[in-house]
Amino acid sequence: MKKKLAVIGVGNMAKAIIGGILSKNLPLEEILLFDRTATQYEPFRNNALCRTSNSITDAVSNADCVLLAVKPQNYDEVLAEISSIPDAKEKLYISIGAGISSESVSQRLLGAQVVRVLPNLPMLIGQGVSVICQNPALNTKDFEFVCNVFRSAGSVLLIDEKDMNAIIGVTSSSPAYVFQFISAMYQGAISQGLDNKDLLDAICDVVIGSALTLKNSSDTPEEWIARVASKGGTTERALATLKDCRFSEGIGEAMKACTARADELGQLSK
Repeated sequence: MKKKLAVIGVGNMAKAIIGGILSKNLPLEEILLFDRTATQYEPFRNNALCRTSNSITDAVSNADCVLLAVKPQNYDEVLAEISSIPDAKEKLYISIGAGISSESVSQRLLGAQVVRVLPNLPMLIGQGVSVICQNPALNTKDFEFVCNVFRSAGSVLLIDEKDMNAIIGVTSSSPAYVFQFISAMYQGAISQGLDNKDLLDAICDVVIGSALTLKNSSDTPEEWIARVASKGGTTERALATLKDCRFSEGIGEAMKACTARADELGQLSK
């Protein structure tokens, strides 16, 4: 039986998820969209599978499954409205709010089944990594449906929810670290007089190629570093400079800061 999916909040991440669903022809009867800004519907206005809704109540009432894609600070308002719907408890909910536990969402929805998911930005090009909390109480068919929704725009990683806040710095916030690293390389090249229209593309290709080299091998990052960093060479000097700048420690501290902020957001949502 095909499901009807309601999407509450049609921002960039929801657009990426919907785009993946549409590209893979998942077994959905209808996608019901609700956003307070009507222009967010534009990419889907001519798609026969998508229908806009006048309210959260309208979208959720007509759906089997609900994707909660609003900002964490808007959860209280949205969940309060959903909880007033007579059969709200019978729906399956997918929550992508950073720092908000599935238990807190379920409690506000009178004990409804909730799957917590942490998608990331590369879903926009079908290369995302979505972290999905395992839910033993959910039947296998429904859980597989959730997994397939996110596989449509990349890969999935299944974890226990107790580890969810800690992994935000690994998969969700980390694209920003990569962008900053690429920007620093680009600006460093410019500062040395390199000014080529293809320079940024070349740096991106280096990052992609390096990542694929590591991913497709059985060797560790340290082993690959050793292969590139010849004794007394240019790479060894560069790595020594990064060490002096506490590059690795800075990344580790940034990841801890992500976890701490996720913990704070979780407290605010209680």
